Amino acid sequence: MNSHTKGIQLSLLCLLILGILPIIATVRTNDGNALAFAFWLSFWQLAFATPVYLVQRNQAQVAGARHKSAGVFSRNQTWALVALTGVLFGAATFAYVLAVDQTGPVTFAVAVQAYPLFALLWETLLLRKRKSTAEMTFMLVIAASMVYLGTQGTWHLSTISSGFWLALVVPLLWSIAHVIIKEMMNAEAITPSEVIVTRVLIAALLLGFACLLTQGSSGLLSTGMNWKFQVVALLMGFAYYLELFSWFTAVKYIDVSKGASITAPAPAVTVLLALVLLGQELHDYQITALVLVVGSVVGLIRYGRKEDGAG
Repeated sequence: MNSHTKGIQLSLLCLLILGILPIIATVRTNDGNALAFAFWLSFWQLAFATPVYLVQRNQAQVAGARHKSAGVFSRNQTWALVALTGVLFGAATFAYVLAVDQTGPVTFAVAVQAYPLFALLWETLLLRKRKSTAEMTFMLVIAASMVYLGTQGTWHLSTISSGFWLALVVPLLWSIAHVIIKEMMNAEAITPSEVIVTRVLIAALLLGFACLLTQGSSGLLSTGMNWKFQVVALLMGFAYYLELFSWFTAVKYIDVSKGASITAPAPAVTVLLALVLLGQELHDYQITALVLVVGSVVGLIRYGRKEDGAG
């Protein structure tokens, strides 16, 4: 198998996992709240990420590889930014779980596709990168599609639920963190494996602390001892980690734009699974928003001059 084929296959795996994640979050048991579930899935992410990180670091040391910063970021600046992105990802994980609860997997999966809109916005505002007419057009279509989806096809802004706003917070936080991480990786200040393990470590610590403050140790332990709850959290954590690992590996072999094009239809996977497994009803406004958003995301990737990564 050549490297290009491997990259495509890993991107297809990312597509499948991204489509499955909202379904897993939906079918979790009601024995624990969203905050506890967010903590435990982050805990299991860390459990899977740490051994891989240690193996890769050991291999790099044996091979004599040395990771050096290009000088754009000092050591203190690098780890301060890593801590910031970890906090952002922790908040995004909690928002992810809670938003799926409140909006359902289909609406949530489409809403998360607002990610390129936010990413391009931050690049324009923070990095001063000019956007083409095509990019601006697709961004406007995505924005209009989000309004149409959030208002359930009525265009009345007053009908947008708090759950839908929360769903938009997820790609907003992702986009901020990813812009920061991309700049650090471009400067060779941090490696992909370090990104994964540090983001889940900080997220787990943050969410664990929040659980202790709001629920006490007894509340956290009760969900920890609930094996049904833990099975779903472990599955979610493993799937999320596998998606991250597969994505970073895939873009070693193929262009980011090609990988992002392959993963763009992920909401369609969520829709199919929601219909088949959960028996959920699909509304016309959801179908319309799905087609417009996925088409615009693919258009941004194809015609845009700047593409970004997945979740």
